[in-house]
Amino acid sequence: MKAKKVSIIVRTKNEERWISRCLESIFKQNYKNFEIIIVDNQSTDKTLEKLKNFKIKKVLKIKNYLPGKALNLGIKNSSGEFVVCISSHCIVVDNYWLTNLVKAIEEDKKYAGVYGRQEPMSFSSPADKRDLLIVFGLDRKIQKKDSFFHNANSIIRKKIWKKYPFSDKATNIEDRLWAQKILK
Repeated sequence: MKAKKVSIIVRTKNEERWISRCLESIFKQNYKNFEIIIVDNQSTDKTLEKLKNFKIKKVLKIKNYLPGKALNLGIKNSSGEFVVCISSHCIVVDNYWLTNLVKAIEEDKKYAGVYGRQEPMSFSSPADKRDLLIVFGLDRKIQKKDSFFHNANSIIRKKIWKKYPFSDKATNIEDRLWAQKILK
């Protein structure tokens, strides 16, 4: 059976420090049926130049950036059955990241989305390290009441997104607002 296609949406704005490492880690995945769509918020550094070193399906540009609006633009232009959202400053830690996200969402047809851990970098401040370890921990969670969702590292079903897109107006926590709609 052929692996289902995954569209990976990466939002950028002046991410020249991280974008190459982020994309290199994605292209090393053992799950190969994916496309990458960049949604750029008017980068003025070398972010767009660095993208030329990678096989990117589309680079979309957005003005008047709002996080949900950017994700919605990327997803509208995607062709995958599943959509992965990853922040451009996130570096995937192993070659099974995408396989594991797909396996997790396929476990149950009722899952609208699955999010992965976000780990601190070696140079993260002690407070950031503590917060990330507390929020994400090592335990697996199936959330039926708590609307916490984190799209810095997540996968959603595109058919669910078509019914419940991200908020085009929220200035932040668009992922948690989306999860609230899903839980209702």
